Amino acid sequence: MEDNRQFYQVIHDHYDVRTSDHLEHGFEEERDYRKALRLLVERWRDRIGEAIDERHEFLLLRFHDTPGGMPDEAWIPRLLLHSVPIPDYMVQRESTSSDAIEEELDRAFEFD
Repeated sequence: MEDNRQFYQVIHDHYDVRTSDHLEHGFEEERDYRKALRLLVERWRDRIGEAIDERHEFLLLRFHDTPGGMPDEAWIPRLLLHSVPIPDYMVQRESTSSDAIEEELDRAFEFD
């Protein structure tokens, strides 16, 4: 089965991001646009998320590395992202099939 999912990593810093087009993004002042980008990068820096939706050059990313198993989701502008391969922790999670989990539960509760 082919996996068409795409993963993106949030950049480490926003200093190289072009901000001269701030008016196109609804910001009157370039410094306000730079601040908004900085806050996004500070919040999501270096995290890898799975793209699950796209609107107006923003990707909705689902971050599966959240403690507790409930993934975070956030709309991040494409200019703050770069494409990466599927993370190792996702490959390991997918390699554990539901059948294997079911077998383990059957053994644990002695349903054999």
